Amino acid sequence: MASLSSAGLSAAERDTTNATQPVELGATTVTGQAQEKPTGYVPGYVAKRNMSATKTDTPITETPQSLSVVTSDEIRDRQSETLAQALSYTPGFTASSTAFNRTADRFRIRGFEVESGTGGSLRDGLRLQNNSYDGIQEPYGLERVEVVRGAASVLYGQLSPGGMVNGVSKRPTETPFHELNLQVGSHDRKQIAADFSGPLAGSDTLSYRLTLLSRNSDTQQDHINDDKFYIAPALTWRPNEDTSLTLLSFYQKTDTRFPASLPYQLVKGVGDSAFKIGRHDFIGEPDYDDMNGEMSTLGYEFQHHFNENFTLNHKLRYYESDVKFNYVQLPFSGAARRAAIAQASATGILARQYSDRRERARTWASDTNIESKWQLGSTEHTVLVGFDGYDTSYDSHNFRGNAPSLDLTRYNYGQPVVVNKDRSLDRGSQLDTLQKGVYFQDQIKFDDKWILLLGGRHDWADQQQMAHRNDTKASQDDEATTYRAGLVYVADNGLAPYISYSESFFPVSVASVTGQTFDPTEGKQYEVGVRYQPKDSNLLLSAAIYELTQTNVLSTDNNGDPQQTDEVRSRGLELEAKADVTTALSLIASYAYTDARITKTVDPDKSVGQRSDDTPYHQAALWASYDFANWGIPQLTVGAGARYMGTTQASEMDSAMPAYTLFDAMARYQIDDHWNVTVNASNLANKRYTQCSFSTCQYGDERTLLTSVNFNW
Repeated sequence: MASLSSAGLSAAERDTTNATQPVELGATTVTGQAQEKPTGYVPGYVAKRNMSATKTDTPITETPQSLSVVTSDEIRDRQSETLAQALSYTPGFTASSTAFNRTADRFRIRGFEVESGTGGSLRDGLRLQNNSYDGIQEPYGLERVEVVRGAASVLYGQLSPGGMVNGVSKRPTETPFHELNLQVGSHDRKQIAADFSGPLAGSDTLSYRLTLLSRNSDTQQDHINDDKFYIAPALTWRPNEDTSLTLLSFYQKTDTRFPASLPYQLVKGVGDSAFKIGRHDFIGEPDYDDMNGEMSTLGYEFQHHFNENFTLNHKLRYYESDVKFNYVQLPFSGAARRAAIAQASATGILARQYSDRRERARTWASDTNIESKWQLGSTEHTVLVGFDGYDTSYDSHNFRGNAPSLDLTRYNYGQPVVVNKDRSLDRGSQLDTLQKGVYFQDQIKFDDKWILLLGGRHDWADQQQMAHRNDTKASQDDEATTYRAGLVYVADNGLAPYISYSESFFPVSVASVTGQTFDPTEGKQYEVGVRYQPKDSNLLLSAAIYELTQTNVLSTDNNGDPQQTDEVRSRGLELEAKADVTTALSLIASYAYTDARITKTVDPDKSVGQRSDDTPYHQAALWASYDFANWGIPQLTVGAGARYMGTTQASEMDSAMPAYTLFDAMARYQIDDHWNVTVNASNLANKRYTQCSFSTCQYGDERTLLTSVNFNW
């Protein structure tokens, strides 16, 4: 808000003598809402613009592909500590329990795996990691999380057909902002966080952001902690209206342990063994198991407007991680694993193996494009031409061997784990990859209602691997061309139906098929959808139906030889609503029907028609927040939510896992302009449930209570 008088403005009033005299106005308040920035803060739950789906600042209603945006207010209201929790109300999205998701950002979207290993974990529009267990993105460091569902390789290159998850970093603000947050909760959780931003003192061109978090916590599982330190400095230099340079960085250190998946036969409520591993039980060795990781980035984003028609965008980032990853669990190989399960079921003595790992990753990532806007006849064009590249190095050392057995009747910890690091036993390798891609996109608007999107891309992907055990080398070079097209009609009443086609590709890892060359897997998606957003409203309704097919999927035949003949198809319906219904009531609602299954295979352990793991036919979620201003208690805001997960089928289990519903709640009291207290509960009813994939399971999250005290100035 601005006052005309305070801004030193005056208006001229014409008198009857045609003489113009200045007349000073009283204090007049002018209220206006600045256009949302796709990388900036959005008040509430309803984002209206995005960059992930098009790499341009585009209204969501003009984007011909299904996507969701989770704002920082939504993350805060539910106190999400992982991306999986932040996205738990998003349609078509599934994830493992928090026990696993504090070690890796690994999800399924539309039935397909989406993670760093499939290129689907991004930060600020660039792929962040190349190893699943480097660490997870810290939600407190994000301004928003954007999920693009379905094939999207035209702008990003190597991707799973399921899509991508892009975390958008908190950036410097021109308005000063300071926040301190203290949090305590279940499992002896203690956390302090801070977020400071604003112009640098004495400068008209520099602004900063500093985000910090430190946590010390146990978890619901014995002997597994959840400690973290996170710091993210950022600096923006804006010498004029046409040029900006933003430095973005973060450093993250985590200290936890790996939660080993359990064979379903030994899981309570699932298996029929006489001996079971309980919800809190730990099957590793407390004195040996450890998972310490460091992850850091340093990069920049540069933008320059040459004129109203041409803009240069350039990003560059260096990333590195170092993870020490030791754990004890069941034997890994099939025969030894089956024997261990049979023995534990009969006697309670669980045979175990150790895995002693050290993993280092390095990545240079860059994306440069020219965005041009021009008019040709009655059509308006936004053309994007760009080049991106990733130069990655992943060095892993992994030793496995037998560890002492564990007696499930008394959990006799303290047995020494003797690790044999003979070079010939090293399962690790040095893997270097180089991806280069050129892309083109044209967003064509005509008749002020229609938007036609056309895009294409060509990629070069090179892999070089050397096995540490014997210096054996392998290499593979791939090329791929992908396309996308979409058409949107934006009506005056806020309806925006669309239709689209998009493609994806992902190279087969040379580590999986040493000495053999296979074509990249390919994804093709057809989608029809509609959005509804009345003008000047804080309401966005979305619906989409789709068919998504992945071909060239690798499997093994009856002789154990790799074959590239499998096909997986997903069909479904997705509904999502985000709305500020009134000044007091905000809602989030979603529903997804997903039919994802194998449609072709030569693998004797698979069957045509087999459902994708961890993918229910039906899932739904509803969240509502309400402030009590109309009841005379404007300081109080409450929220409540429900998440329904339908039955899932693990591919190596005979019986489906039952459906379940979880309830969440929040209450916040604003003490004054600076202080507020928030209490959050997830899985409020303490529902006991289990999540299974393939032949292993993990217990679901128990009820968790968190209390946060927040101070702003």
